[in-house]
Amino acid sequence: MAMASGKKTLIGLIAVFVAPIILGSLVFLNADRLGLSVETTNYGTLVKPPVNLSVEGVLVNQSPADVEALVRNKWTLLYITPSDCGEACEARQALMKRMRLLTNEDMRRLQTVSVYPQAPSNTAELTSNYSKMKIAIADEKASEFLKQFPKFDEHPIYVIDPLGNLMMYYTGDSPDIKRIMKDFKRILKYSQIG
Repeated sequence: MAMASGKKTLIGLIAVFVAPIILGSLVFLNADRLGLSVETTNYGTLVKPPVNLSVEGVLVNQSPADVEALVRNKWTLLYITPSDCGEACEARQALMKRMRLLTNEDMRRLQTVSVYPQAPSNTAELTSNYSKMKIAIADEKASEFLKQFPKFDEHPIYVIDPLGNLMMYYTGDSPDIKRIMKDFKRILKYSQIG
């Protein structure tokens, strides 16, 4: 009888400690279904689920883009330029350059890509001002590539992980670089890839 009482006590203790963990995990994993809002600490908007990108039809240096070279093996900041790259477009490219430079020792883990609908007329100026930025062309032949990205009027900057997954984006007229860098420092610190 003492043995049965000891087993009941042990099972009760285990239940007291394990049940809240299991219950909390179930609620967290099913928060969307239960109508609960899940707060995140990131400034950017997460893409749910992440989109594994295909770069079919995209040109880099007048050659078909290699998915490995364009959006894989490094964290990528990608900006899809409008047909007329005005001040907002140039501001986004300058922001991406600053973001890359501000990552300091992790700079080698991050690349920037600007995707144009046709070859830009100021290619020499772009390569001079943004020497580390890759320039890609996604014309009407690459419409499938462009369809993979959410469309916005606010000139978003997209974040692609080293496995080629579109996973986050930043919108707004003037994104807060301090908050974006806080996101990136966290991503680069905890990332096991790239």
